[in-house]
Amino acid sequence: MVTDVHGALTRQAELLDALLTPEPPPRRRWPYVAVALAVIAAALAAVGVAHYRSGPQGPPHPSKWDPRVQKYVDFVEKKRELTFKHPVFVDFLSDAPFEKQVTADRDELSDDDLEQLDEYAGMMRALGLVEGDVDLFDKQNELQGKGIIGFYSYQDERLRIRGTEITPAVESTIVHELTHALQDQNFDLGQRFTELDKADDAAASAASEGFHALVEGDARRIEGLWRNHLSDKDRAALDKEQKKGQQGFEKDAKDIPEAMVTMLAAPYELGQALLDVAVQQGGDVAVDNLFRSPPRTEEQQLDPWTLVADHQGLLSVPAPELPAGTKSFDDGAFGSVGWLLVLSERLSTPQALTAVDGWGGDSYAAYQQDGVSCVTIDYRGDTPEDLAQMHSALQRWVARGPKGSAEVAKEDQTLVFHSCDPGKDAAKVASGRSKDALGLAITRTYLSLQMVKAGLEVQVARCGADRLVREFTPAQLNDPHIDQQRVLRAVLPCRTDD
Repeated sequence: MVTDVHGALTRQAELLDALLTPEPPPRRRWPYVAVALAVIAAALAAVGVAHYRSGPQGPPHPSKWDPRVQKYVDFVEKKRELTFKHPVFVDFLSDAPFEKQVTADRDELSDDDLEQLDEYAGMMRALGLVEGDVDLFDKQNELQGKGIIGFYSYQDERLRIRGTEITPAVESTIVHELTHALQDQNFDLGQRFTELDKADDAAASAASEGFHALVEGDARRIEGLWRNHLSDKDRAALDKEQKKGQQGFEKDAKDIPEAMVTMLAAPYELGQALLDVAVQQGGDVAVDNLFRSPPRTEEQQLDPWTLVADHQGLLSVPAPELPAGTKSFDDGAFGSVGWLLVLSERLSTPQALTAVDGWGGDSYAAYQQDGVSCVTIDYRGDTPEDLAQMHSALQRWVARGPKGSAEVAKEDQTLVFHSCDPGKDAAKVASGRSKDALGLAITRTYLSLQMVKAGLEVQVARCGADRLVREFTPAQLNDPHIDQQRVLRAVLPCRTDD
């Protein structure tokens, strides 16, 4: 996929290095996302691209690697410090046959499938993530057809690459997808995803999201190492091609709801940030340790320090009670990333992030009542103050939405949030800031990581980064003429020096 969630962080990294360490700053440029096969919407799962292996014998494999990919195989093995157990097939496909692999045909949908798609569309309207008359099938198909440029299938253990010529961008995609094949052979990803999906509880759904982010973040990390090892000329060629692809994607995807694009990109962006923090704290061995014991909550993706430094878990929240005579069509853990996207559509991004930072645990259920999709989420905060912050945020969110469609109440130490589809003709109030909200959280992670690398204690760095992203706008943080004294004043209260 070719989408840039949070923009370049070069200026922030350089500024903090200049202020906090005498060493010359390293340059960081965020590569555009090269997305593997995405986990498509649950309503499309039955007719979309299958990606888990089946059968005891497994699929066939070639006796040797395609010579065209051998150098990428060697690179991935070396950088990932793992070995392939066997070669896999690599298919280079032109646009039409490739898009057929990653999209579904509406004719394959049953009446039940179409009804379920309507239910999910209503659920997303209830959450304020989409508005108006949205055809989720068409939008998801469009997003995958335009956004996916390569994938590794856990079902038949093959790589499929969009493009019949090996260009710089295709090289980068091959490296990304080979990393998935290597992960699968060493950590049995297909089986682990299958087990997580079969477990019908909130903890399993949260763990599945965390594992997905870990898998994609690892592939992004190796892809980034590929870019870094290129010559200046080859790196410039890669950047130019990916920038062109990014611009093309943005043009083609302009009618796709922003939240859907953000949800697709989130695991790649958050996963890479998580692994960058883990590697900085524990070295490369930390990556394999995370594959054995992956993040269990979205909070650990949104703020990796809660996993790496705090070892923070979650509060158990029972499934919410539903109105008599109703049955859920979707349920599980809603998660802090979901809350961030929802809140940012009606609140400022700093307000949304503040509320989400206090996430302790939750559980949601979506259901139909009188033909209308509704969702109820029971939420707990880490502390009473965190609960109060989320309560206030949700009250503002409700007040800014269609009248009478949502409500929030406090019951002991739990918030009960309830929202129903306001309808296709409801007034549009969404801000389209979900990408900005995700970018704010990721910017904070990388600012804190840069401060730690400069020698600050983790808690001081986390505090300083949090203050900076609230004190300055992203544009100001990227301004080469930013007021450095103002930056120091923002960070100074976090210092613990006597």
